[in-house]
Amino acid sequence: GASMIVLAFLFVYCFFWYQLGSALLAGASISIIMLSFPATSIITSGIFQISYFGFLQIIGIFLVIGIAADDIFVFMDAWKQSEHVAPEVMYKENDNLPNGALKRRMAYTIRRSVRSMSITSTTTAAAFFANLFSPIMPIKSFGVFSGFLIPMNFLLVVIVMPCAVIW
Repeated sequence: GASMIVLAFLFVYCFFWYQLGSALLAGASISIIMLSFPATSIITSGIFQISYFGFLQIIGIFLVIGIAADDIFVFMDAWKQSEHVAPEVMYKENDNLPNGALKRRMAYTIRRSVRSMSITSTTTAAAFFANLFSPIMPIKSFGVFSGFLIPMNFLLVVIVMPCAVIW
């Protein structure tokens, strides 16, 4: 059980490293995935007082790995595209600041990627929240947990990845 989870994370870390070309960005990506679980647990058990945690929530690890990878690759693709975008397409209010071009690229990257990531995360979370109508408690609990896990992952990608890319 646990060894499969470790192998999955190791494989995904190596794949991130290969695709992103950076051990730092691969580490940040894996950290985002791992941090989404305690943050979601704080919301579900701390705020909503849902104490049930079963096997289905553990399967959520594999779901969020795939969804997080998609969000991270969308963000990084927008970052790579920003290098080839004409400056007049980007905002110019940061031109007089230090690192204005870098800030302009990141603003472009965030504008370009966050919209599509938020749409996919919202629709996926809504699909999981549909499990609230299930009369079976483990499925209902899984729906709530996964319904919060996906937006938490999205928020962490939006907060952590720009910092990691700039660093």
